[in-house]
Amino acid sequence: MGHAYQSWWTGSILDIQESRQLVPHQNATTMQVAISVVAAATWMVEHPNRGVCVPDDLPHEYILGIAQPYLGRSLSIPSDWTPLKHYLNNFHGYNHPDIDLDDPWQFKNFLVTDGD
Repeated sequence: MGHAYQSWWTGSILDIQESRQLVPHQNATTMQVAISVVAAATWMVEHPNRGVCVPDDLPHEYILGIAQPYLGRSLSIPSDWTPLKHYLNNFHGYNHPDIDLDDPWQFKNFLVTDGD
């Protein structure tokens, strides 16, 4: 975020119909989360001596090889979103942000405060 493209979105596109064709009675979110856990658990079973690992330690090719059929279409595209593009303070009476209109990528534009 904050570069020439404003933002970049990367993710998978999986709709409810496609997810239910893959696994009945499920939705896209449960499919995308669950298959990640299944792929990581499969790697753990196959590599029991590796100890505790964080996601960055796992081989992404292996994980995606298991997960990809359940993720839908992969997409990586520029986005014109900024933290202030459609800004709305949903925490009236609690959040009194100090918005920086000159630089939308400042952390304080994302911050929810206690209102003091």
